[in-house]
Amino acid sequence: MTQFEFLTVFISIVLAFGVSNILSNWGEQIRLRKHIRRYGLHFAWSVLLLILIVQAWWALWALRERTGWNFIEYLVLLVPYLTLALIAYVLTPSLQNGERDIKRYYYDNSPWIFALAAVYVASQTLFAYVVRGGDPISDPRNVIRFSAELLFVVLAVWRNERLHMAATAVGFLLLMSWVAFSLFSLQK
Repeated sequence: MTQFEFLTVFISIVLAFGVSNILSNWGEQIRLRKHIRRYGLHFAWSVLLLILIVQAWWALWALRERTGWNFIEYLVLLVPYLTLALIAYVLTPSLQNGERDIKRYYYDNSPWIFALAAVYVASQTLFAYVVRGGDPISDPRNVIRFSAELLFVVLAVWRNERLHMAATAVGFLLLMSWVAFSLFSLQK
């Protein structure tokens, strides 16, 4: 087993917890559909988070040839993935415990969800510069990073429904831009 394989096993397990939370919640919402009040924005963000988790796992492949990891570098690598799993947990309401109004749940928890999303972006940025040795000034991905960071801070602070609707569209565009950028990066 290579060092890359060894390190990514734990990250894969962490991300699997996030995927499991999202998919389990979708299944619960289907089962309890007559007893809950669903909310489109909540579903949209769960879809975006699922795509982000898959993209984050996929992006690990770019590290396959890196060797000589130390514990601090691994922790810096691990924090974003732990954060994604935590976001998935907070985003998914426990319908079995009586939560039935998904819209209320979404806005009650949006400060935590989007504050954690901001932590995710910050920790990914830290990883890019500390472990990968990226250039903090000229990296074109910074436009996406800083836009996402600003978006998540705004969503963590304000609970305006129209703002959250517009921000969901912006979030989707940012994620698709990041995925497109990553596709070209992985092909090199």
